[in-house]
Amino acid sequence: MCSTVAEMRSSAEIPVVNDVWPRITLATVCIGDEEQIRDTVRSVVGQCYPNLEYIVVATGVSPDTRVLREFEGRFCWLQYPEAADANEGLNAAFAKSSGEIMGWLEPGEMLHTKGLFALGSVMAAFPEVEWIYGRPFNYSPSGIPAGIKPLERWSRIRFLAGGNKYIHRDTLFWRRGLWERAGGALNPEHGAAAEFELFVRFFRHAELYSMDALIGGYRVHPGNHSTDGSHQRYNDAIDAIADRELASVKGAYEAKLFRQMSRITSRIPGVRNYWHRYAMRCIYRCPGWDRPPKIVALGDEWFVKK
Repeated sequence: MCSTVAEMRSSAEIPVVNDVWPRITLATVCIGDEEQIRDTVRSVVGQCYPNLEYIVVATGVSPDTRVLREFEGRFCWLQYPEAADANEGLNAAFAKSSGEIMGWLEPGEMLHTKGLFALGSVMAAFPEVEWIYGRPFNYSPSGIPAGIKPLERWSRIRFLAGGNKYIHRDTLFWRRGLWERAGGALNPEHGAAAEFELFVRFFRHAELYSMDALIGGYRVHPGNHSTDGSHQRYNDAIDAIADRELASVKGAYEAKLFRQMSRITSRIPGVRNYWHRYAMRCIYRCPGWDRPPKIVALGDEWFVKK
């Protein structure tokens, strides 16, 4: 890890600690509750992953982060007071980073024990995998492990159709090459939906693989759309992004029809509930040719399973 806390060092000055484990860059923007920031940082530095670059970003709206002094020397500290939101802070962090594998955690989200080792070992074993998704998991607002979810399987067309539009970013990671081919930045104009728009771009270039392992978990925290009443606005924004992207895809008539039916049923309360409960679940849980295989563990080795 890099040791400075006053200013981010250039990537040329950050040595590669271990040639076996791929270098992972993680970023966290200090927006929100100070104790939740502490929980997130503790979960990352406690991994003891031998080739980690962890960047904590302070923006113009960051709280007093004296609570992080106990971790001095365990992460890179990047002052970016110009950032108007988390997207700009993340772009600044990733622009200065050097990891082959990339991802971010929002304050309050946490990694599981040895989650980075699971991630690093899979990405080392399967160089053809460009982005990967672990088993989604939730923490309660107080940080209690509160719910493991089914391992999703992904395809671009099903994603754009809306069958499963919620990718848990806290358990999603990608290679730098994919990040660069997809534009190399989040688009701050999309606000909270910027992550969804980034994933839409990722899908243009590579299949999203699932791995049956716990990497990180989601936690409701002050300021996200789960708590500030903006969930419907978030859904409207990501639906508009998916609509535009799907319209640009040749063919895919079934997916386009499915989106039309979703819009129609959303206006009919009784039918809407039935549609979400059965039709939307079916579209991404039924087997199909368009989904890549999942990656599973047998002992300490990883295998592809159809």
